[in-house]
Amino acid sequence: MTGLLIAMMVLVNLGGFASLLFSLRQGQLLAGLGTLLVMGLLDMFGFWLLKSMREDG
Repeated sequence: MTGLLIAMMVLVNLGGFASLLFSLRQGQLLAGLGTLLVMGLLDMFGFWLLKSMREDG
């Protein structure tokens, strides 16, 4: 289960970075910052899940 969560986090980050690059390339700074914020929130949630899974197991 932990490996699946790590793989999901990696894929979400890769997609987020691609979206960030496309937004910045088109000159949409606010859209890029929004993408960066969502990526950061998803990463924090993912790391919290990983930490809680390790404490329970």
